[in-house]
Amino acid sequence: MSAYRKFRDIQFRDLGLLKAALADLGYAIVEEGDHLPLYGYQGDLRPERAALVVRRQHLTRASNDLGFQRTDQGYVPVISEYDLGALLDGKFLARLRTAYNLRVVERVTRRLHGTRVAQTEGNVIRVRVRY
Repeated sequence: MSAYRKFRDIQFRDLGLLKAALADLGYAIVEEGDHLPLYGYQGDLRPERAALVVRRQHLTRASNDLGFQRTDQGYVPVISEYDLGALLDGKFLARLRTAYNLRVVERVTRRLHGTRVAQTEGNVIRVRVRY
C-alpha cells in the first residue's frame, strides 16, 4: 500500500485551467465534488479526500486515485508515492505545472489580444506575451 503525499507548496488557483492542463496530459476524465474518497490500486478506500479526482482506472494499471484538495489558495495535489514515480516517468507534477502555466499564458494572451513568444534555453521555457 503506497502512502499519499499532499503537496501544499504546489497550488493551482483556477479549477478550469487545472482541468484543461490535466486533459492536455491525457487525463480528461475527472470527478468533481466535495470530499470525494480516494481509492488505492486494489480498490481499497483510503482516508484521504479530494475535490477533484482522476480515478485509477484512467491512469496506469497499478495506480491509485489521483486527487486535488481545495484550499483557500487553490487546489493542491494529493498523490501516492507510487504514482509520483510512475506517472509520466516520474515527471507528472513538473509536466502538470508546465501545462497549467501554459494555459495561464494562453488566457492572458487572449485577454490582452496579444501574441505569445516562447524561448527555450536548455530545460527552461521562457514565455512572454506581447500586446
